[in-house]
Amino acid sequence: MRPHGRARVSSRNPRAFGICDRCGFLMNHVDLQWQYDWAGASLINKRILVCDQCNDVPQSQLRAIVVPPDPVPIQNPRVQDYVTAEQNTRTTQGNTVDPTTGIPVIGGDTRITQDDDTRVTQQTGEPPGGENTEPGTDPNAPGNNNPGLPYDNTTVPKTGPLS
Repeated sequence: MRPHGRARVSSRNPRAFGICDRCGFLMNHVDLQWQYDWAGASLINKRILVCDQCNDVPQSQLRAIVVPPDPVPIQNPRVQDYVTAEQNTRTTQGNTVDPTTGIPVIGGDTRITQDDDTRVTQQTGEPPGGENTEPGTDPNAPGNNNPGLPYDNTTVPKTGPLS
C-alpha cells in the first residue's frame, strides 16, 4: 500500500487526495484552503492551495491606506488678500515718546532711516553693528520688479540701528 502522508483514507467515505502547494505533503483535497493576501484595499486569492499549517494570515502591511475624500468646497469663498494686508514697513504702536529726544511719537507713524528712506522689516545683508555699512541684496527677497529690493524701495534699504 502506498503512503498517504497526512490524508485520511476511508473505504466508506472516499475523498480525493491533494498536495499542499507550499509544503508538498499529501492531504485530503477537502482540507486544503486557498491562500489570500492583501492587495490594495481588498483581499485577493493567490491561487495557492495550502494545508491548515501552511495557511498564512494576510499581511496587513500590504493593505492600502484609504484616505477619506476632501471636504466639499464652499460656494463663493472669500479668501484673505495677503498682499494688501501685508505690512513691510516698520510703524510705531500706540503713542510713545522717543527716548533720545523726548519728542512724542504718534502711533502708526512709519519709521524712516537717517536718509529719509523707509525702514523695512526684512533685513538684508550685514546685521546692524557689522562692518559692512551698505548691506547687499538678497536675490530671494520678495520685491516688485528688482529681486533683492523689498517692496516699494528703489534702493537697498539701510536697516539703521534697531534700538
